[in-house]
Amino acid sequence: MILSMRNISTVYIVSVAILIAILSIMLPYIHMVLQETNLVRLEKFLIRQRKNPALYLFYAIANKQDEEVRILIDRLLVKYKHPQKQALYKAIYGTYRKNITTVKNEVSLIQSVQFRYYYETYVYIEEGNLELARATTAKVSKPWMKNSLLSEIELQTGNRPEAIELARQALQSSRGLQRYIVYKNYERELPEAVLGA
Repeated sequence: MILSMRNISTVYIVSVAILIAILSIMLPYIHMVLQETNLVRLEKFLIRQRKNPALYLFYAIANKQDEEVRILIDRLLVKYKHPQKQALYKAIYGTYRKNITTVKNEVSLIQSVQFRYYYETYVYIEEGNLELARATTAKVSKPWMKNSLLSEIELQTGNRPEAIELARQALQSSRGLQRYIVYKNYERELPEAVLGA
């Protein structure tokens, strides 16, 4: 009985040690993807992810590398056969290419409710249906998504100062990879929003 208790405690100690080792390896990675706010570190991280298409896609989109984005999306569509995953990647690519028909066709298949609302709102904005865009944006709970969409709506109505303020709020509330892509987009499309960021 004593031997078996020692074996159990040894297995437990080894298991805990392995778990700690895995966490110590993964924690910086998880922090970078979800929480990092330093844009220089984010960019260096993304550049090193060239062999990981799901992560490198953020870099390619943020830096408007059209051919690279197309190749990465193709690789991801081959890799992920699940219809909901494919719908999200197709919607991302449709948004990137400003192909509203593609986004419309895929939006109902997107599993994540927040992303579904986000892409539905994008469609409404592009179609000029700003009232419906505002109503759909109200359902979005992620501050960076909501403020980003509201900023785009304000740009469409010609209210640039409010669009800039909402863009700044979107940037402030974003973290990790989303912060990088939001920043790079505003750097190009609404540079006043990133001054001092």
